[in-house]
Amino acid sequence: MEKEKSSVDQVYESYFEIIDDYFGSIKHHLGKQKDSHIDLGYSISNYPLISDLILDAINDLYNVLEDFWIENAKPVIDHLKASNALKCVYSGKISPSILEDFIKKSSLYVDSIIIPDPILNLSIMQNQTRVEKKYFLNYLIRHVFNVWKIKDLVTAGSDKKILYILPLNLQLVNSESKKQLFASADNRTISYLNSITHKDFSDVAEILLFLEKFHTVDNLHREIKVPELLPVIFKDASLFNEIMSDFSSALNKTQFEDKSIGWQFGFYVKSQFLRVQEHKYFCEILNAEPIYDYELPWFFFNYEMGSRGIDDAIINSLQRDKFDWITNVPLSAVKVFREEGKLEYMRGVLRRSLTDLKAKNDSDLLGVSKQVEKNFHEAFKKQNAEIKSLEQKVKNITKMEIPIVTGGFLAGFIPFIGNVVSIASVFRDVKNLFKSRERTLNKLSDEENNFISLLMKSYEK
Repeated sequence: MEKEKSSVDQVYESYFEIIDDYFGSIKHHLGKQKDSHIDLGYSISNYPLISDLILDAINDLYNVLEDFWIENAKPVIDHLKASNALKCVYSGKISPSILEDFIKKSSLYVDSIIIPDPILNLSIMQNQTRVEKKYFLNYLIRHVFNVWKIKDLVTAGSDKKILYILPLNLQLVNSESKKQLFASADNRTISYLNSITHKDFSDVAEILLFLEKFHTVDNLHREIKVPELLPVIFKDASLFNEIMSDFSSALNKTQFEDKSIGWQFGFYVKSQFLRVQEHKYFCEILNAEPIYDYELPWFFFNYEMGSRGIDDAIINSLQRDKFDWITNVPLSAVKVFREEGKLEYMRGVLRRSLTDLKAKNDSDLLGVSKQVEKNFHEAFKKQNAEIKSLEQKVKNITKMEIPIVTGGFLAGFIPFIGNVVSIASVFRDVKNLFKSRERTLNKLSDEENNFISLLMKSYEK
């Protein structure tokens, strides 16, 4: 008898039906490569007639999704609130560049990953700022199919679900809470910009007016008195310009028309602290840890909040480039690993030699990342030694013990009992040796195919 679907499962089935209604006609264009959703977004948005037709067809998408989540978000939120599992809420980009890889890294440590609905958030952005249409369509399609690719993880039964999608956006927060979050963001913006410039401004508008007179990155950098408080990436002028250009492109261009690089920087800082407040708010509601895969939003979150302990530090250190080798593991293997209840063992491996104190004092996660990497290597070393030991045991049984016993029997060197060769004893010994070899071979096969071995092979690729 088929198990009855839970209300949470039904929510996600309906969610993907909406996606299919709007985008199902183009899903066959999606390639098999991991980044094919990025190529698809770029291709379709630059195809004149098709892009216009799709934009017309999705004109009411925001309203449909808003109504859907108003009706359906509560059972999912209630389910997550009631769960004692280790959860994390994502913030950073609209969705992780390659969601499948993000899940592979995160699911080594986290029970449940929660991402803000990227389709809803892009639709809200378009409604609020009127982003250039082709830019909007490019990002919408890439994020739609980024999620579509891991549909099975979202629609899996509630007891096996790794990924949850929720409408996490300030626009859906009640007006009183939203007012408080905006005020907190402004206060943090003022405090941060005053700290790096040694100024004493009292409101954001005053700071932006001051920063507007800086038209080059070099001039702006000379005004910054405490450069160590800048994100590392902002200390490179070309990267700084690139980030500001991307930021202004994603927002209402008229708002940024004729604005200097200094003003853009100030407004960017304000937007980041607003995202910090938003992220903190939803983490508290869902009793979840924050998780990022992008340096800049992590910097601003950590500047305000600091690391909250081992879980927070390990979750975010796993997203670093040095652990990209984890993504070589097949997603199917990750699912089996979790279904077999091995997650707690993996957590034990990664937590080794780490304490809350070490994690909280490591603002840039360099020490935590180094220890996590060392823990992986020690686990690989132990696993490799276990496999070699089992291989040697099989070799000893096969090439030494069995030939000696059978050879001894054939040559007449088997002990006599009452002048009669104990043939039964010989066969029993041989049979036991074969059984021992079979057990060892089975154990060797298990060790060679367990998750640590798969990680080890992925690391060696």
